[in-house]
Amino acid sequence: MTVTHRSISVASEASFGSIDTSTGLPSASGLSFISLPCERDPIVIYGDVVVNERNEGRDGPHGLPPEPDTVWSGSSRVQRRTGQVQITIDFTTVGADANTYAGTGLGKLLNAGFLTSLPLFTSADTVTGDDVNFFTPTTTNTNYKIGGIVSSLIGGRCEYAGVTSNNRAGAGKIGVSPAFSDEPTTIYPLQTWYVPTSTSSGQVVESLCFRVDGVGFRTYAYGCKLASLNISVTNGRLMGQFTFQAALIQDDHGNATGPVEPVVLGGATQHFRNSYVVVSSPVTHSRSNIAGTTGEELDRIALDAEGFTFNISNTLAPKGFSNNILAMSDMEVATVDLECTITLSSVKSDIANDFKDRVIRQVLIGTGPVGNGKGMALFIPAGYLTVDPNKYDVSGDIVKQVLTYKHSRFGGDVGTTQPANTPIRLALGI
Repeated sequence: MTVTHRSISVASEASFGSIDTSTGLPSASGLSFISLPCERDPIVIYGDVVVNERNEGRDGPHGLPPEPDTVWSGSSRVQRRTGQVQITIDFTTVGADANTYAGTGLGKLLNAGFLTSLPLFTSADTVTGDDVNFFTPTTTNTNYKIGGIVSSLIGGRCEYAGVTSNNRAGAGKIGVSPAFSDEPTTIYPLQTWYVPTSTSSGQVVESLCFRVDGVGFRTYAYGCKLASLNISVTNGRLMGQFTFQAALIQDDHGNATGPVEPVVLGGATQHFRNSYVVVSSPVTHSRSNIAGTTGEELDRIALDAEGFTFNISNTLAPKGFSNNILAMSDMEVATVDLECTITLSSVKSDIANDFKDRVIRQVLIGTGPVGNGKGMALFIPAGYLTVDPNKYDVSGDIVKQVLTYKHSRFGGDVGTTQPANTPIRLALGI
C-alpha cells in the first residue's frame, strides 16, 4: 500500500500552455516550480478526458471505445485531459526581506487572475499627518501609486486606505480615501492586485503551470488561469480558495520523485483581528471622472463586522484555434463578478436606506498585523448593495445585519494610469 503524501507546486509560464513550438506539445522543461503551503485535501490528480462517443450502427448489443479529442505524436495518441485545479491557502505575507511577491507562490496565484502594481517606496515612511484624508510624505510623493493601497497603525489598530492623488492641490501631499480614524504618522506600502478596465480589460499578469507530486505519481496542469477566488475567515485566519481553469492536464507518473516540502513566506499569517471593516460616505464620482489634482476624499464609517466573504468569479473565454493540443492560444477574462457579504453584529442605521436610494460607497476590509512586509486589505472603491439592509437576520441569538455588495465603476482617483479607478483591488504588505 502506497501512502498519499502529496504536494502541489506552481510555476510561471513563459508562454500560454508552455508549448514546445517544435512539437506542438507542452513541456515543463525550464519551468521553475515553487511548492505551495496549501491545504492538503484539495490536492488530487485533476481533470477529465475529452472524448467523442462512437454511435455508429452495429450488429449487436455492444459498445465501442470512445474517440479521444487529442493529437497524435508519431503513431500514438497523446494523453489529454482538461479541468480545474483547486488550491486552499492562507494569506501569509512576504515579510521584511522582500519587496515584491513576484517570486512567491502566493504572488503567482494572484498574478493568474489580476494585474498588479508596486509602490516605489519599500519600507515604512514616517509622514506628517495633515488630516485624516491626506498627509505629507518623507519619501518622494510620486513613489505613491495612485490607486494603490497603503496601511498604517493608529491607536494599535490596523488601518488601510486607497491613494486617490499623489500631488494633492499641487502641494506634493498624498490624498487617501476612505479616511483614516486619525492623522497617520507612519505609512506602510502594499503591493496591489486589481481588475483592469478599458483597453487593459481581460488581462492578467501570467498563466501558470501546476505540478502535483506524490509517492509514485506526478501530474502537470498547463495553461492555468484564475476562474474564482473565495476569501473567508476561519477562526480569524484569512483563507483563499483559488480555482484555476487548466487548458491541458497530463500525467507523468514515470518521472515521479515524491512530494516536495512547501516554501513558507517569512511574514505574518493575516487574521481578521485588530482591524476594521469600513464603508465611506457616498461616492460622488462613479459614472464620471474627477477633475483637478485632488481625488475623491471620503469619510469613514466603521462597522461592527463579525465576519465576511469576498468572492470573485472570472468568466474565462478561450481564444480557440487548432494549432496545437491546447485547442486555444490563450484564455482571457471576459467578465468579472464580485459578491462581498459582511455580517454585522450591531445594526448600522447610517446605511439603512442605501439599497432603496441606490447609494454607492467605498468598502474596505482590513486585516492584521500591519508592518514592514505585513498587512492585507480588500477594497471595493465603489460598492452598491444588492439586498435590503433592513432585512435583518433574526434566526439566531442576536439580531444581525447582512450587507451584500457588488462593484460599480469608480472615477474618484486622479489620472488614468491603473490601478487608478479600477473597480476591485486586493493588497498585501511588502
